[in-house]
Amino acid sequence: MWLWKLVHSARVNFSFILMGVLFFEGLLAVPLMFTFPPAALGLVFLGLATIGISLLVRAMLTVADDSLARLLGIQVVAPDRDKTLEP
Repeated sequence: MWLWKLVHSARVNFSFILMGVLFFEGLLAVPLMFTFPPAALGLVFLGLATIGISLLVRAMLTVADDSLARLLGIQVVAPDRDKTLEP
């Protein structure tokens, strides 16, 4: 059960986790621009690779979350994305 909670919370908050990783890479790149510029350029490409890899990680989290929920008998209610917020 704790494993499903961990995977589910990572899936729900994945965009915030990804933003934190990319923000950390950016903070690391700033001092490297002045001390070792090739490393800062490498971090640009690492950031692009991070975005590409995140698509695969998100898909894996979705499969793991759904599989664990089905295995443990947990019924997850999917959010209704077709409805719009009314004032």
